[in-house]
Amino acid sequence: MPTATLPPIKIELLLGQAKLLDDLQSSVLAALAGTGGGKTALGYWWLHSRMERYPGNTWGMAEPTFGLLEKVIINSSDPGRPSLVEYLAGARHHPVWTNKQQLILSTDWGQIYLGSADNPDSMQGAALRGYWLDEPGLMRLQAYQTALQRVSMMQGQVLLTTTPYNLGWLKTEVADQKGSKGIHVESWRSIDRPGFPREAYEEMKRKLPTWRFAMLYDARFEHPAGQIYGEFNEATCLVDRFEIPKTWLVYVGHDFGASNPAAVFFAQDPATGLFWAFQEYLPGPGRSVFQHVEEFKKITAGYQVIARLGGSHQEDEVRQAYTAQGWHIQEPNNNDVETQILAVTGAHQQNKIKVFRDLVNYLDEKRTYSRKVGPDGVPTDEIEDKAKFHLMDAERYIISYFRPDTVEQNGAAMVQDLRPSHNRDREYSQSFRRG
Repeated sequence: MPTATLPPIKIELLLGQAKLLDDLQSSVLAALAGTGGGKTALGYWWLHSRMERYPGNTWGMAEPTFGLLEKVIINSSDPGRPSLVEYLAGARHHPVWTNKQQLILSTDWGQIYLGSADNPDSMQGAALRGYWLDEPGLMRLQAYQTALQRVSMMQGQVLLTTTPYNLGWLKTEVADQKGSKGIHVESWRSIDRPGFPREAYEEMKRKLPTWRFAMLYDARFEHPAGQIYGEFNEATCLVDRFEIPKTWLVYVGHDFGASNPAAVFFAQDPATGLFWAFQEYLPGPGRSVFQHVEEFKKITAGYQVIARLGGSHQEDEVRQAYTAQGWHIQEPNNNDVETQILAVTGAHQQNKIKVFRDLVNYLDEKRTYSRKVGPDGVPTDEIEDKAKFHLMDAERYIISYFRPDTVEQNGAAMVQDLRPSHNRDREYSQSFRRG
């Protein structure tokens, strides 16, 4: 095995770990490894080596949640791995907390800002020389974008250490881009790490569904059993951006929330009836209703907006606030979540929804929108992390506004067209049933 010495600590490295630590040129380093594969330790070593190579700089590190930050980094639940403070103390970096409320760790070689992806404000601040995201497979795309933005001014490096958990941005924006765009990816299995018990590896292989074991222990991307929109055909329905003709009709779906407002803009081609998702809106906190409306008007300038729908039955006050600013939003025809999901699924089954491939947040949500999977490997009715999928909520609100016209084909009802429905009690077609 390759051996590296980072005085005064000597460590043994897997080949993939060594290649990543030796790479000073790539803008993104990604370690995709199985559970227990030594990912977090690699983050320690990366910080250690980079801080000594570029002394006096500021660095960033984030976990998916503050709970994980406290459990994995501030303290350590792994008996074989010290906390970050203990590690840096052993490396004679003399770490001290200079601001515990903001979690700023000062050392002889520079400062480290600690944050959590579920609190975006904790990831913002000054320009950084490097940013380490631990388990970004559990983070939304915005966390990765924030890390890239934070290191851009200093042309720094982002390190990702994670197990694959789904088919979201980690696959499409990182793993699939391996070797291009300054992205260096290394992958290894749990069992490749010396000391990982083969008995445990084989036991989990017997117990877990094949797709889940492949991701959690072999670090291979597989389609999860609970994926909600598996009917979405990216090969057919992803398209390059073009200018939407002014004669096309525009429909907008909205999801409310002071910290996470969202909207998806669809244009319908009158000649074909196809819907084209051409714009996403996910600004984050800090804007007023008036500011949101101004942005909506810019996006739809010159187009005829036919309908705007969003929110639950209890959010009428929010809808009235938008109406007061000149952007009337209707309550959805049917407030049943499953019925709304069936409407989107039916449209995907017939490839009725085309999507501009630069809608990266929409596509990340589309690929990761899933149901919780029970211990038996069977998906439940409950949506995993439901509160995080604001663009998917906005989409189901507006797509469920339409009812399907169907024709008989081979004895089955097939969607022929989607037309506006003003009857919230109308039954949806059998072809809209989730597969």
